[in-house]
Amino acid sequence: MSLYGGDTPVGLVGGGTVGGGWAATYLVRRRPVRLVDPAPGALERITGYLGTVWLSVRRTVPDAPDVPPLELLRLVPVEDLGPVSLVHENVPESVEAKQEAYRSIEPSVRADVPILSSSGGLMPSELQAGMDRPERFVVAHPQNPVYALALVEVLAGKATSADVVEDVLAHLKDLGKRPVLVRREVPGYLTNRLTFAMLREAVHLIAEGVVDARGLEDAVVHGITPRLLVGGPLTSLALAGGPDGMRGAMRSFAPTIEQWWSDLGTPHLDDDVRARLIAAADEILGDRPITEVLATRDAAAVDLAARREPGE
Repeated sequence: MSLYGGDTPVGLVGGGTVGGGWAATYLVRRRPVRLVDPAPGALERITGYLGTVWLSVRRTVPDAPDVPPLELLRLVPVEDLGPVSLVHENVPESVEAKQEAYRSIEPSVRADVPILSSSGGLMPSELQAGMDRPERFVVAHPQNPVYALALVEVLAGKATSADVVEDVLAHLKDLGKRPVLVRREVPGYLTNRLTFAMLREAVHLIAEGVVDARGLEDAVVHGITPRLLVGGPLTSLALAGGPDGMRGAMRSFAPTIEQWWSDLGTPHLDDDVRARLIAAADEILGDRPITEVLATRDAAAVDLAARREPGE
């Protein structure tokens, strides 16, 4: 049975960019949200974020409210989470910080309320260690911007209930998300491992002087990215095999691929490489503020998501 039913509020612990993205995801569907964030100005920060992104948020669902329904958003102390149906934890990426959050969340909600961590790479079994009810814990790692990108990585810890995993998967699907169940605990999960594999080779190529910053960016933006718009790396490789697909690719390219793999770099972020990366980013970004580039990225993500057919 899906957790996404009725008007029961959801709880958010941590109101940064990820927490704000989850808030937008629920509020645009008119779902009440109870936010726990003791930082000064937390409510003003998240309402400001919602106001900034709402034009994009509205495009993610039919019949969305014209303005953020802030009457559905309440800032509460953790002990007032009360009758929430689930909690998204979005505190900093630290085992200690997250475990401290769970110690305050657990006595504040019913014993059967799932606690979903937005962690991007910490081990679920370690995070749930010390919980009174570790069977209710599961990682649900979203992508940024959370309100626009469908993918959510779902990982269970050793003590997580299989029923909780199934409920969370069903809930995320009802929420318009595309959950992917990661079947083994690995550092960085799935998307971060894939992203950082490319980043590692990018750093190596810059450090070795193979290409300049603009050439590297162009190779990814204008060469690789368009080929991945209708399929991932497996589809791309299969298409390279011609009419025989992956069979053809393996016949033609397997030895070459292994040779290229063996030549991939293992750079180290020493002082010299760090300086090269800073200079490269300065060259690419120029005088554009990070906030401007981020807004452009997020708007492009909404545009792309809007063009995809449901279920793709």
